[in-house]
Amino acid sequence: MIIRDGYECLYYRYNISELNVENSDFTIKIGQNKFSESDIVLSLPSTRLVPTTDIEYELYDNLLIKDWSKILGKESDPSSLKPSIIRHPFIPYSVRGYISFNNTTPYPFTYSSPTVMGPFAYIPFLECNHGIVSMSHKSFGMIEFVNMKHNGIVENKIDLENGFGYIEKDWGINFPDSWIWSQSNMFINEIGKEKSSSILVSIASFPLISPANPLYKIAYLKKFLHFPGRIIVFYHAKSDTTYNFSTYDRFSKVVNLEVTMNDSAMQYIKLHVINTMTGLNLEINIKRKAGGGIPLRAPSKKFGKMALMIEESLDAELHVRLWKSGEDSKKVVIFNDRAVAGGLEIVGNVMQLVNKVSAH
Repeated sequence: MIIRDGYECLYYRYNISELNVENSDFTIKIGQNKFSESDIVLSLPSTRLVPTTDIEYELYDNLLIKDWSKILGKESDPSSLKPSIIRHPFIPYSVRGYISFNNTTPYPFTYSSPTVMGPFAYIPFLECNHGIVSMSHKSFGMIEFVNMKHNGIVENKIDLENGFGYIEKDWGINFPDSWIWSQSNMFINEIGKEKSSSILVSIASFPLISPANPLYKIAYLKKFLHFPGRIIVFYHAKSDTTYNFSTYDRFSKVVNLEVTMNDSAMQYIKLHVINTMTGLNLEINIKRKAGGGIPLRAPSKKFGKMALMIEESLDAELHVRLWKSGEDSKKVVIFNDRAVAGGLEIVGNVMQLVNKVSAH
């Protein structure tokens, strides 16, 4: 899938026989395309495109309204926000390009935490897995959008020379039933520098085993087999240090988590986590106007296919503050900056997720 601001997501379909995964390193080849931790090669002909149908768009709109209603509460009418949902035009582009990544920052490996999922990475039957390939790096290259309806004219060319980059990956058979995800490494005071800091927030309600498993039906076990988890990682470029406030760090606690939305479709998130052993505090405030994002497909067991269910965008604004509190109640500020061009996804019944995270 290729996302370009202001246009429908380009979904190119390939047969499973055209997929080749090299186990020795992170390298995936799909047809003539290549994805690795060092570069990306794109050769996507428009003949592979699968346009979105009107029925899919209607289902997507209803999903958004349903999710927004959980945040707005009973006193508001979420259907009044339906005009905020923008349907972007579809243009059958062929896409070609090459991007290289320099000075990547992989997630620090330990045997107890081989990936950003910590010890959960050793569980082989999770429905959804998450990984970080690089928290921050420089990108070089170019992507061209070729309109095959207009005699193969290159209508748009994106120059990625000396840009900031971030790479993560997901794999499995199903996404969580609800989640909050946000990421950015476009901090205002670091633009133009060799490397940028990077923030990742991923809070989700997910099952340790598939709900189809008979053990999942046992009420007593269900609360242990389905729970809210969080991945909260901040990479501080100046000190080249990765700070982790995730679920599996037993000293990390959620002090506050709030998700709100107003009648103008503005979404707000307030998050404060602390490491009780080190005294480190991370505070993140996020905001974006919902509805203008691009519908993105994701694996769905419910629909039995790659379904249109996520509003994807890079228009969120984040304010990140990292500080250390001492015994004398003094705060030592390590980082304090605002980030733009951030991603924010709020999917499913997030208010139920917020309550579960707060209870934990």
